[in-house]
This record gives sequence, structure tokens and C-alpha cells, in this order.
Amino acid sequence: MEPRNVKVYRSDELIQAGTTLHIFSQTNETRHMPTHVHDFIEIIYITDGWGEEFINGNTYRVRHGDLLFINYGSTHAFVPGESFSFINICFKPEVLSESVITPENAFSVLQLTAFEEIQQESDEDGCVSFRGAERDEAETLLYAMQREYTEQKHSWKTVLKSYMNVLIALILRKLTSGDDVAEDGDIWEALSAYIDSNLEFDLTLQSLAGKCFYNPSYFSRAFKKKFNMSLTEYLNRKKIARAMELARQTNLSDEEICRRTGFSYKSSFYRVFQRISGMTFAEYKKSKTDQ
Repeated sequence: MEPRNVKVYRSDELIQAGTTLHIFSQTNETRHMPTHVHDFIEIIYITDGWGEEFINGNTYRVRHGDLLFINYGSTHAFVPGESFSFINICFKPEVLSESVITPENAFSVLQLTAFEEIQQESDEDGCVSFRGAERDEAETLLYAMQREYTEQKHSWKTVLKSYMNVLIALILRKLTSGDDVAEDGDIWEALSAYIDSNLEFDLTLQSLAGKCFYNPSYFSRAFKKKFNMSLTEYLNRKKIARAMELARQTNLSDEEICRRTGFSYKSSFYRVFQRISGMTFAEYKKSKTDQ
């Protein structure tokens, strides 16, 4: 499902100034939503009927009680089925309290939509299902949030932010209560693979931590504990290894190798290359030619 035109929604156009989220609902008159993308996070909770959601090339058949967590930058659309209704919450990451994302549940967030590559290969990836009493609890909370947002009584922003953190806590509790939660080692391996595939892009501490909703300081400590080096050093070593591979296997210019390994300036690339490899880039290329 790849329409030619992809609609772009921006938080500064949709989320009211001075707030961190926007809530709306759609009844069973909901029509097909064409493929779109946005710079905020979106939660879709199905309140009735069924439909099909298309997220980053994956298809999810959802029904009453299902909740989809769609990260910013994800390409998605939906086709409503019979009596399809939902509540939609669009929000910025800063609405979440640091007390909600903890060392105990932080890796579970990655099972939502932080990185497509990290999702487990199952039909439930990115979708949380509430049934029975849990569904009643979730819907009571969601309807209370919708009411606060609509009526905007005194202190409604504070109340709404508190409700939002409770909702995220419920989602995380669902993720951590099952037997199929990914092990920490699996998550780190997938994160490493993600980095390998995206070396040319912005992979700073802030961008990676923000993408998976970690507190940057916690992410930095956890990363260093796992890999025995800082994220910056890890990225530099990965980039230099890639540069060596490109120098061996291609005839690319220094400028192109810099670009493909995420360096903005050749001077920075040359300096890091010499520090890590023990030789200049020119010496390395010559040594490969002499072999």
C-alpha cells in the first residue's frame, strides 16, 4: 500500500500551543485515512468494530480493545471495517514523566515502535490488546482523558498529563507481564544492528535516546555498561570499520566515504581514523593497494 503522495502532519499545526498532546475520536462513520507521516507520537485505541492499519509496510487487523503505538516518522494509513471507531492521542515525548520509563521497563518500550528492526517477528508487534476488566480500565481512562481535553476545566493540562502517564504505565505493564517479552540481550543486539544500518544518519546520544523514549543519562550509562565504551566511541569504531570496508571493496572518493560513514567533515574523519586505526587514511589505502 504505497500511494504516490504522503500527507505530512506537524505537531506545531495539530498540537495546541502550550500543551503537549491532542485528542480526538472518530465514530463508525470513519473513512479511509490515506498514507501519512508526522513528527509526533500517536496512540490509536479501537473503541468499536474492526479495521486494518498499515504501518511501515506491515498490516495489522485490529478490533475493539486493541491499541496501536505509532512512533514519529512512521508511515501509516488505515482502512476502516465494520463499525470502526477509535480514540486518537497525538503527543510529544516530553509529556512522559521520567518515573514512568524506568530501568525495569525501558527495554519494553522498544517493543512498540521505537525501531522497526527491533520489533519481534509476530503479528502483535506494535499492538497491545486489552480484554475483559483490563479493557474496561483502559477505556475508563481514555474517556476521562477525552473529557478533560474537551472541557478544559481548571488545571486540565496537569490532570491530562497525569492520565497520560498512567496510560503509558498500563501499556508497559501489559508488555512486561507476558512470557514473550524480548530479553535485554536481544534488544541490544537489535539496536547494534540498527546502528550498523544507519551509520550515515544522525546517531547522537540525544537522537537515539529520544527515539526510544529513554532519559539520555540512563541510556548512556546502560549503553556503556553493555558495550564497555561510550556511545560516541562505539559509533566511531563502527564508522571506521565501515570506512575500511569501503576503502577495500570500492573506489569511492574520500568525500563519499566520509558521507557514507556519517562524518560531516573530512578533517574529523581523518583524525578519528588515525586515532582508532593507528595510521592515516592515505596510509591505509596505500597498504591495501600494495597487497
